Amino acid sequence: MPHIIYQTEGIILGKSDFGEANRFYYIFTEKFGMINAIAQGVRYAKSKLRCNLDLFSCANFSLIAGKSDGGLVWRVIDAQENKSSAMLAVDSDKLKTFARIAKFLVRMIKGEEKNNFIWEEIKNLFLNLSGGDSRNKNLHDLETAAMARILNNLGYMPDIPSSKSLLIPSINRAIKESML
Repeated sequence: MPHIIYQTEGIILGKSDFGEANRFYYIFTEKFGMINAIAQGVRYAKSKLRCNLDLFSCANFSLIAGKSDGGLVWRVIDAQENKSSAMLAVDSDKLKTFARIAKFLVRMIKGEEKNNFIWEEIKNLFLNLSGGDSRNKNLHDLETAAMARILNNLGYMPDIPSSKSLLIPSINRAIKESML
């Protein structure tokens, strides 16, 4: 039976190794939202996917949906990097900012569901940090605003306070009340 190959743009938010050369990825995609995907043999030096599946890379992914004991499993069969995370790596403050947002998203988004708002939020933040001239003093404001908008969209934060002094306590309360 032939497999259907799904094409989507996405950003790799996390990864972990398993087995001899396999890797598990958390990818936020344009068409499917947050997915968990496996790339088999990607840690071998001869792997064609190896250089296109870096942490925090934005790429066009080719995926196959499969079934496992635990439910749906995505397998990455191809990836063409659009925007590298190399520019993030040059500035450690920008890298840390995006890493905190990525960890936050992996923690807060459970289940697979398309979300155009969050996709645009993540992609714009990624593009601003990786290529933009955002200054380090604005990084905290970018991160805080992105977290607030994401929490608001997910329904954990009913309204976003206009005052900066109330914003961070509201974000912390929303995260605590989510119990995630």
